[in-house]
Amino acid sequence: MEEYLKMRWSENIPSVGPVPTGDSAVAKMRLLCIAQMNASAVLRDFADLSEEDSDTLNVEMARTGCVGQSFSSNLAPKEATSRLEGPAFLVYYGPAFLQNLGNDSPVKRLSVLAEIYRCARELWPASVAKAAINVTIRIDVVKALSIGDILDATLAGDVWLLVKHNESEAFIERSSKKKLNKMIAAGQRFQVLDLTCVTLYDTSPPRSRAGATAASA
Repeated sequence: MEEYLKMRWSENIPSVGPVPTGDSAVAKMRLLCIAQMNASAVLRDFADLSEEDSDTLNVEMARTGCVGQSFSSNLAPKEATSRLEGPAFLVYYGPAFLQNLGNDSPVKRLSVLAEIYRCARELWPASVAKAAINVTIRIDVVKALSIGDILDATLAGDVWLLVKHNESEAFIERSSKKKLNKMIAAGQRFQVLDLTCVTLYDTSPPRSRAGATAASA
């Protein structure tokens, strides 16, 4: 997998420069593959992500889901190479989400993707015992929506959830507050997507949500 990613990077047209190294290398190489024609724009905006968002993508996109297999230590964070944990997440329709940019800023799409990974990790805490497990995160319902469409749903009073359907699959779902209360009563496992991660990129330089909260206090 590592050699394939390096090959794709090296052979990309137009050239995107030398094969990257450092904590973000694997994430960048994977993003180049899945974003396809939008790869240059996505990689450019990757540099504008908040530390929280970039750290999330760097770690989660470097998990292999295979026992005893990791990427080289100079290509991914230590968290993903020195202590192999899982499960690893496959974001189903993740490529479509980045390929259907429309008029959206790539950095906002990347931020939503990072939030999806964060919610998934809350539902499936990292564990050495789960290093060989892969979990599918289905984002069918938002794959073709613009960031504006996604935020409009929250303005209408609804929330976006990542709902755990079973031990190997979760779905992004739009929910009314009434439906949300029913899910809570039924003991359904889910996480609410915190889309303030997107609004951080509207008018000011990216920063962590903790920093934003402190600044507004």
